[in-house]
Amino acid sequence: MMSTTVKMIKTSSYYLMMFMLAFLFVFPLLWMVMSSLKPNEMVFTHIKSIHAFLPPLNVPITHWFDAYKEVFRRFNLLQGIGNSFLYGSIIVTLNILVNSMAAYALAKFNFPGKKVILGIIIFILIVPMETGIVPLFVIVNSLHLVNSIPGLIAPALGNVFNIFLFRQFFIGIPVELEEAAVIDGAGRLRIFFSIIIPLSKPIIATIAILTFIGSWNDFLWPVLIFTDNARMPLQVILNVLNNTEPVYINQVLAGLTISTIPIILVYAFFQKYIVEGISHTGIK
Repeated sequence: MMSTTVKMIKTSSYYLMMFMLAFLFVFPLLWMVMSSLKPNEMVFTHIKSIHAFLPPLNVPITHWFDAYKEVFRRFNLLQGIGNSFLYGSIIVTLNILVNSMAAYALAKFNFPGKKVILGIIIFILIVPMETGIVPLFVIVNSLHLVNSIPGLIAPALGNVFNIFLFRQFFIGIPVELEEAAVIDGAGRLRIFFSIIIPLSKPIIATIAILTFIGSWNDFLWPVLIFTDNARMPLQVILNVLNNTEPVYINQVLAGLTISTIPIILVYAFFQKYIVEGISHTGIK
């Protein structure tokens, strides 16, 4: 009887803690969505009460999405969404191709300086990307790639974290499969595309998801590289929305909600691939 009671207490405590953590992460999102449905002045009047997390029940439902209509009328959000999807798709495709091939060489080939390269990759993992943004911009500018899609995409192709993940996964693939392919006369490229890549679907899915989310949320590099408004991704347009007078907080929150929806959908439908891919790399 005592053990059953203790077990129930532990289970209840576990679910209570999980609920508290979930609420901690969800309540800002809930506030953002609910506030985007309200008239601008109501956002501030409700901010100190429970009504901040409830829809505007005293406002007709037909007016709940007025902020969304206005933000689409004032700003070219559809173009920004299309640009973000385009850039994200290109970056994901090329990122997987480039980083997987680099990781395959580091995982399966023996060559002078291999350990040095691995050490550099691990060192770069702890260096913030912002520290190299100025020299990176100087290089891109000297190549006359400013305000161009290649200028946006090129720096995102080499990702040391993705190379590290790919390498960890490739190390776990039995070498006997490659040796059998070599006996059958297959070259390195054929082994890579016919054996390694088909076996690497979990890590490819993981890196594709993480890379797309990173590209979708990227603001600093696009705002530096683009001067043409027609090429701006969604995050840059949201910054313009937040700094264009008059600033309506409900419209800002509506834009942020629109930006968040694809990320939520990606996590909702592909979370299992992220967990599976990371678990296969051996990273704890």
